[in-house]
Amino acid sequence: FCVRYCAFVQFDSMAKRKSKVKRNPKGGVKKGDKIHGQKKGKKGEAAAYITRAQALAKLQLPLADFRKLCILKGIYPRDPKKKAQGNDKTYYHHKDIAFLRHEPLLNKFFELKTFMKKFKRLMGRREIKSARRLEERKPKYTLHHLVRERYPSFDDAIRDLDDAVSMLALFQSLSADQARDIPVDAITEATQLYQEFQLYVIRAQALRKVFASIKGYYFQAEIGGQSVTWLAPHQFAQDLPAEVDFRVMLTFLEFYRAMVKFVNFRLYSDLGLAYPPRRDVKLDSSSADVAALEVEMREAGKAQQLQSEQTEKDNADVATGVLADFGDQSEAVAMQQKLAESNRMKTTFRGLRVFVNREVPLRPLYFVLLCGGVAEVGWERGASAGESAGLGSAFPVDGEAITHQIVDRPVGSFDVRPGREYVQPQWIFDSFNIGCQLPIAPYAPGRTQPPHLSPFVDDKVEGYIPRQREVLDRFAEEVSGKIRADTAEDAKAEGGSLATGGLHQFGEELRAESEGLWHSEYQKKREDVAAAKMVTEDVGEVEMEEVKPQRPSEAEEERLRAKALMPKKHKRLLQRIENAEARKKEATTRLKKKAQANAS
Repeated sequence: FCVRYCAFVQFDSMAKRKSKVKRNPKGGVKKGDKIHGQKKGKKGEAAAYITRAQALAKLQLPLADFRKLCILKGIYPRDPKKKAQGNDKTYYHHKDIAFLRHEPLLNKFFELKTFMKKFKRLMGRREIKSARRLEERKPKYTLHHLVRERYPSFDDAIRDLDDAVSMLALFQSLSADQARDIPVDAITEATQLYQEFQLYVIRAQALRKVFASIKGYYFQAEIGGQSVTWLAPHQFAQDLPAEVDFRVMLTFLEFYRAMVKFVNFRLYSDLGLAYPPRRDVKLDSSSADVAALEVEMREAGKAQQLQSEQTEKDNADVATGVLADFGDQSEAVAMQQKLAESNRMKTTFRGLRVFVNREVPLRPLYFVLLCGGVAEVGWERGASAGESAGLGSAFPVDGEAITHQIVDRPVGSFDVRPGREYVQPQWIFDSFNIGCQLPIAPYAPGRTQPPHLSPFVDDKVEGYIPRQREVLDRFAEEVSGKIRADTAEDAKAEGGSLATGGLHQFGEELRAESEGLWHSEYQKKREDVAAAKMVTEDVGEVEMEEVKPQRPSEAEEERLRAKALMPKKHKRLLQRIENAEARKKEATTRLKKKAQANAS
């Protein structure tokens, strides 16, 4: 009986378990529990990402071709929150990989792989003629469809032009290197495209900012209402570092070359110019850079005068219309100030004839001078023995019409000719940034130049305004004849620390600064006034009041309550932001103390 009872109980439990199993109408058995039967990594965020090894297996590509394809298509690795395959893997979104599987370049990569196998086999058998015939039929591809795909509109391409122009400027300063697989045609085309872009900026007078640093020259141009910033390295012999993978950089350069061709063609079409511009073969062979575009340069110099005058009239009409429509609103005033600054930059060097000495870097100065309104520039670089001007120079060094000569030599090492000004190269950059010609004396050869301030830094936001910035801003306002009332009140509140009496006082400030005096007379007078106030005070009658702790305001209490309700992750992020602001304030305070110590 006991055995039969145990068998009955076991059979009953089996029947109950079978009763829980549901039949799937499509066939098969489906358990009632939603968790069981689900394979790990087949659903949710873990299924949305795959590793690089899985992507290579799906696309059947080697790693080098996969990297190249991702760069050309603009696909980059992702950082998922849950890494199912481990934290040491590189992940891609599965939709990106599916997007790559339909790329026409995949077939071209397969064809190139087959071609290389055949070519290497023929070269191994020393069948040179067959290898040459095969090389003539080498598969080729274009990136035009990728440019149209990644940049549906022209504004999208302009927004992404910073990296493209910086890459072109970098490679145009390098030389071809067979060991690093840097081909000659890539360097040649990068140089040509960069010079054509510079020519457009000159013709449109779109340059707005320039800064010379230890890394190179920073430029910013306004194209289509958007700012384009790029870095051009110094023209020195470059030492290629071993840790840089130039194959990756050449892949970026390959796409940027195709992109900049489209952009240059559109920009030239907007100006009504033929693309590509005509080049002078002699100047091109003598490394005259942008000046090799001889015909376009001559036309640009002649057309700049008429174009600048017409632009001034148009901007004046725009300012008048804005003033009539909006009155004295802040937006209208800001728009008028922006138009006035751009007009000043376009005509900064109008009417000058500048000659650049051999020791001065020609490329950045030539570019800035033409963007600032100079019609013709002469230079000594590339001059043969016995000649005083390089090939393509508008005039020799002994030209009578030269107004300014840029030198970077000590006094006495060059011939001083009457009727012209001799300045150091920084005078060009500082004058262009503020939109007017600065006094020559602080930039004379052999003298210590004023600090070269970056126009890309907003000193008010940083919390510290250097004295040189105050001097330059005041001089620009005096030249433009638009000194704001609030600036005059600030100068009056400071006790007359800045000059308000015109250019004579400004010249005295610059001379005192160049000699290291820092307005000692004014500082002494200020100290005397402060000492007189201290003497009149009766220290004995001053009663020290008890310092009471200040009660936080309603805004501070609300901020503390919001901070208390934050998650721990957000609190840490807020703490890092507050620490960064505190370090910034400490640095600003140190700079102010240092400036006061130097002034005293």
